[in-house]
Amino acid sequence: MRYRPLGNTGMAISAVSLSLTDSNARRANDWIALIYAGLESGINAFEVAGCHPFLVDGFGQAIKAVDRSLLFIAWRLGWVVTPSGAMARDFSADSLTATVEAALARTGLEYLDAGILDDPATSELAPQALEAMKRLQEAGRIRMLGVSGGDGATDTYISTGAFDVVATTFNLTSGWKERHRLKAAIERDMAVIGFGYYPTIQRDRSPGSKPTLWGRVANPLEGAGSYTFLDETPQWTAEELCLGYAMTEPSLCTVQVVADRVERIEKLAAVAERELPPNVPAQIEMARFSLTAKPTAAEVALDRRQQAS
Repeated sequence: MRYRPLGNTGMAISAVSLSLTDSNARRANDWIALIYAGLESGINAFEVAGCHPFLVDGFGQAIKAVDRSLLFIAWRLGWVVTPSGAMARDFSADSLTATVEAALARTGLEYLDAGILDDPATSELAPQALEAMKRLQEAGRIRMLGVSGGDGATDTYISTGAFDVVATTFNLTSGWKERHRLKAAIERDMAVIGFGYYPTIQRDRSPGSKPTLWGRVANPLEGAGSYTFLDETPQWTAEELCLGYAMTEPSLCTVQVVADRVERIEKLAAVAERELPPNVPAQIEMARFSLTAKPTAAEVALDRRQQAS
């Protein structure tokens, strides 16, 4: 596993991190097995993005096996379980405080490295809620304040300078808007966590061989400007290529993968030690700026300026 600086905190975290989301099919022991698989693969960064008792209990039991100072633990905030058992969004000061305190009490943790607000709209987060988060930070219950998302609201929250970390989408289809968001966060000394590295992509080919009077003539550019190479690169799966590409972005402290199977965690964690095939970055750029994508001249120019800077 390779490790990267967590912003300017002085801490190093694994290039691949685990996101733990609710699942009614898993018991506490199932979560323990998944977390152990991550730890044994060198992963030291985890985000709990759910509130199921089995998930929280399993996480609390698993991390007791590791020195707390070696782990980066983030918690997604903004969701509560209603009396009916349904999930509801709640970014009120009381709810955020109660969620953090309940997580610490149930897991036995003394503090969270980051409390990350889960994709709040600009109208969902009242000043009182942010003040409550800062009080938790001042009390040592949370070390970093974070926000997640990938739209204009996220850009607004980044611009306030009130947050220490941002979790946002980044993948091989990301354009100038996503790259500008990363740059804006770095300029404000924010740590950046990437997710959504494996997008749904149309794998259409460019025209192949064509029939002529003398037979079929192969098109030397067949597959160029498309994402077909994701399924045709030897010794790499499409998901591994997408993850490997996301990790080439120097702004990202870590790239999150969802913890669902032990063997998948082990396989994806190993991508951090591999180098992308030399032809893949060029194929990605050709696909991004292919005719099917139809970027405007302004988008292409700004994208190039962002990469150059």
